Amino acid sequence: MGDARDHNAIPCDGCTECCKSDQVILRPEAGDDLATFDFEYIESALYPGRKVPALKRDPRTGKCVYLEERGCAIHGRAPAICRRFHCARTFKALGRMSRAQRDALWARGDVLEEGIVERGRDRYRLAQSLGLDQVIDVEMQVAAFEALAAPRRR
Repeated sequence: MGDARDHNAIPCDGCTECCKSDQVILRPEAGDDLATFDFEYIESALYPGRKVPALKRDPRTGKCVYLEERGCAIHGRAPAICRRFHCARTFKALGRMSRAQRDALWARGDVLEEGIVERGRDRYRLAQSLGLDQVIDVEMQVAAFEALAAPRRR
């Protein structure tokens, strides 16, 4: 368990839902060394009009290629997004948005995953019961969601 002032103090309890559905975008500017990962260039809603490096997905299952039966095979050297991500943040950020914005995100079909949001609700409630709600910062997540929920320009 992490430091009480860190979102990683909220236990995942073995959950790997994010490894099964989220695309892990690599960020060299955040310290990700592309040479150490099996990756491909993809299009992402977060970076419209650009192709960005992301961990490869198993074509048969859609899961991250580093997800093994026992969990993440590269946990000790996980990409920056994996170290930063917590589904409780996603759930809390959605709670800070208007219903219209949430509906717009769901309607896109390429931003939210039902399993992640459901698990985030569970982990957020756990964080509240542990007194850790305040360590879940959501400003960046809310800003990203708001940008994605805005009407698309043609």
